[in-house]
Amino acid sequence: MRVSPLLLAALCATAVPGLQAQETPAEPPPDTALALRPGMNEADVLQRWGEPIAIRRLNNWTYLFYENGTEAEGGYHDTVFLQDGRVVDVIIRASGRMYLGQSSSPEGRLPEITLPSRAPTDTTVAPVGGVRVNPPVNPKPE
Repeated sequence: MRVSPLLLAALCATAVPGLQAQETPAEPPPDTALALRPGMNEADVLQRWGEPIAIRRLNNWTYLFYENGTEAEGGYHDTVFLQDGRVVDVIIRASGRMYLGQSSSPEGRLPEITLPSRAPTDTTVAPVGGVRVNPPVNPKPE
């Protein structure tokens, strides 16, 4: 019986394990159980990421600061910004943490001037342009 060279090559390729096509294992999906999402409240953040190293509050804003191990190089803690008690932005430098919203400062973004996109709609509040101090009025001698 005569075997064709093509059939012999096909049999050899399937018999040698190193020549078989290796299936690439799919990357596991990222663990989103600990990820932060826009709109979460402070309790949700603390449950997922634990206690921050610092909390700062000003008016209706809350800032949660977390160590990330890159403070010496990057100069910044991982920071969660909450407005009216809800997550509106997150800056992350530590691996293993995830924000499912659009961060205002994704890793690798270079500093640049960011101008306001529109004028404020609330006309009752205006930025302070300066302070005028009036000296006390001295009463005229009689």
